[in-house]
Parts: sequence; structure tokens; C-alpha cells
Amino acid sequence: MYLPFDALDENAPFDCCVIGAGAAGITVAMTLAQQGHRVLLCEGGEASFSERSQALYRGENVGDTYLPLESARLRYLGGSTNHWGGVCRPLDAIDFTARPAAPETRWPIGREALDPYFTAAAALLDLETIPADVPVDGAQLSRIHFSLGPPTRMKDKFAATLNGLDTLTYCLTANLVGLEVGDERVEAATFSDFDGRRKRVRARTFVLACGGIENSRLLLWCNQQSGQRLVPDDTTLGRYWMEHPHATIGQALLFEPAVFGLERDYNVYLSPTADAMGERGILNCGLRLHRMAPEATAELVEALCRQAPALAPEIAARRARGRVMHGVYLRAAWEQEPRFANAVELASTRDALGVPQSRLVWQQSALDRHTIRESLLLLGEYLLERDIGRVLLADWLVREPVELPEEGEIAGRHHMGGTRMSDDPRQGVVDRNCRLFAQQNMYVAGSSVFASAGHANPTLTIVQLALRLSVHLDEALKCA
Repeated sequence: MYLPFDALDENAPFDCCVIGAGAAGITVAMTLAQQGHRVLLCEGGEASFSERSQALYRGENVGDTYLPLESARLRYLGGSTNHWGGVCRPLDAIDFTARPAAPETRWPIGREALDPYFTAAAALLDLETIPADVPVDGAQLSRIHFSLGPPTRMKDKFAATLNGLDTLTYCLTANLVGLEVGDERVEAATFSDFDGRRKRVRARTFVLACGGIENSRLLLWCNQQSGQRLVPDDTTLGRYWMEHPHATIGQALLFEPAVFGLERDYNVYLSPTADAMGERGILNCGLRLHRMAPEATAELVEALCRQAPALAPEIAARRARGRVMHGVYLRAAWEQEPRFANAVELASTRDALGVPQSRLVWQQSALDRHTIRESLLLLGEYLLERDIGRVLLADWLVREPVELPEEGEIAGRHHMGGTRMSDDPRQGVVDRNCRLFAQQNMYVAGSSVFASAGHANPTLTIVQLALRLSVHLDEALKCA
């Protein structure tokens, strides 16, 4: 049921206080409440978009060109599910492992730990069936698939559930501003509304689920307030922050579109195989082939023939034989190397509630640049060797060194890392069950716990992790 902030009873007994009502927070709160636990769900924003709430996401960008922080996510009930596109697929098994090019990509769990939660997560997100990946014959590439159905707005889909569960109380304009740390336990959380009124909430367990930047910002601030008692070894707190760089990377002319299924489909997705990643020293990458209109294909043919005049007779001969060729736009989203230097930090400026704003340090590495160019060359070499097409690289990929575009898509607004999962408190912030190492009852949910990014959009994995966390919390609460 909904409870206004000023009506929140500071003495009410809660089994779990979930902080943040996006994909992760709503999933955890509903699941635990449906299992009979008394849950308080605190959302800092309002029921719909408001400038005063969104303003709390303002911050500072340092490094490569990035999006304004307040425009890269949404701060109201439902979180960023209110503007996501609904594109989903699981992370690949290799994404959980240490890669030779970047050993820091290793998670303490494998994909098999999340697989049992796929069906339930797919139902929550209304996913379409995702076909199995299919190797492309003779190439070190696989044709991959996504669920591309209409996006699920968590706020709208689960409004009746949030209001109808007797064991669930949810509160809006409840912004976390402090955590009280006792003897290896968080004793209480302090929330403020936009008028400065404060409420102190006690619960048996706490789950921070405020997103891939806010989780780090709030933990950094609360840790500072607690005199480093919340996260005593804060070496990696806020560190290893990641995004999915996005860009238009070129065009391709396909002499044999059927090889990739483009004789019938307008959009096809490819990724390098595990062998290709190992041999080329790259990370994961999603290549996106979007079929052109005939007029654009004709322009591409002209451009290719200017660059490679010897290609003109071959194209003419294929046309004379009635062969249909398709041009494609090439776009990509690729995995970013987890690097200690990429981080969420506390800025010197403060938001309207007195909490330091975020300072995001984001710099793409030589491996990030190597990954996207080699992934495209993998496709280009395959087309050339089989004589079934040609690739025209974007100008920025031809230059040395590669200079990434400062305009266009830039990134996917996929915020990952900062409170990374590990078996070692010196290498991460939460353990394999998403619990802060130094606290017996404080957990973190969402993409901030990702140890690596893969190339897949993160929402499905976020919900799988939230369901897995709910099982752990259910067992912990019953045993306590």
C-alpha cells in the first residue's frame, strides 16, 4: 500500500527496507512481500517525472565525452524502466569469466547461477522468446538474438501489486541521506523529503537499489559519515565503473545477404565467438546490421567503387546475373574494460538535500578501441575471404590512434560497476550474495554489482540478480 512520507511510522517493524524503486528494487520488494515479509519500499522520486527530483542526479563528468548525468537516467517510481527500449538478452557465459585481455572481468559466480531465474525474469519483463545463438558457417561470429518487444514500465505494470499487498508499504519522496552503522549491522536509515523533513527507519535488513551511479554515490557518502565503518576497505568503492559505448561504425555491401538472414530480416545482430575473443585479444561486442533502402545501397556501391575501382566490374557482373545485393548500416555496442580508474566519486558540490553530487570519471581504454575495430575487421575479413561482401569503415575507425566520436549515440545509458561483486573484499564491495562485506544485513541490488559488462543490455541481468537476491534474503530472514 502507498503511505505518504509524513505518515511513515518510525517505530514500525519492517523485515526489509528496500531503497530505490526501479527494476531491481521493485522486484526485490514485491518478491519478499509476496513471501510474507514486511517490506518498506522507499523511492526518492515521485509518482511521475519532476524537475526537483531529477535535479538530484546532476553531477560532473571527467574524461571522455559523456551524457549529462541528469539526462542518462530517470528518478521517479519505476526508475529508468520508464524510458528504456525493452531490448533484452542474457549475458553470455564468457562474460562471467576472466579474459586474457582483461582478467578483471571475472565474476565470483557463473551464468549458471542466474539461469534458474531467467523464466521468472522474462515473465516480469514480458520478454518475447529469445532464439538460441547460431554460429555463422566459416566465421568466428555468431548470429545472436534479443527480445525486442514493447518495453515494460515497472511502475504501470505493478501499480496494482504495490497497492494490493498487505505486507508491502511504499513511500515516495523518501530520499536516503544517511545510514546508522552498529556492530557489523546497519541499524537504521534516514530519509529526507524535498521539504527537509526527516524520517528514521529501522529494519532487519536493508537493500540499496538506486542505480549504477547512485548506489556508489550514496555508499561513498554514508561511508564517509560513518567514519569508514560501513565499508572499511573502500579501495574499490565507486571503482570499475562501466558503460556500453555505442557508435555507428561503418557500412557493408552484402553480395550474399542470406548468409546472415538479411534476405528476409531488416535487422541482424552478430557477436564474436569465444575463440575469436581469445585469438584477437578483445572483449565482447554486439554488431548491429540494419538493412538499407535501395537508394542508400546505390550510394554505398558508388562509394565502394571509388575506393576500390577493381570492385566495379564484379558488382556489375553480379547485377547482370540478377543477384540481389543489400547495403547495411553497421552499428555496435561493445564491452568496456573494467578499469580501476573509471569511477564514481563525490564532487565538491552538493545537491538540494546536502548530499555531495556525483563526479563521474569515464575514460575508454586502448582495449576498448581495439575491441570495436577488431570486431568490425572480423566481419570485413570474413566477407572478403568468402567474396560475399565488403565493409566500409567509418572514418574515425581508420585513423591512428582511433578517436571515438564525440557526437551521436556515445553510450547506451547502461551504468554498471562501482559496487562490484567479488569473493575478496580487497577486490570488490559486495560478496556473491550482494551483501556488503562488513555488514551482516546490508545488500546492494542492480547493475552496480556487475564485475564485467558484456555487450547485452543489462535490465534482464538486473532482474535475474534481484530474484536471486530475494531467495537469499527470504532464507536469511526465516533463519534469523
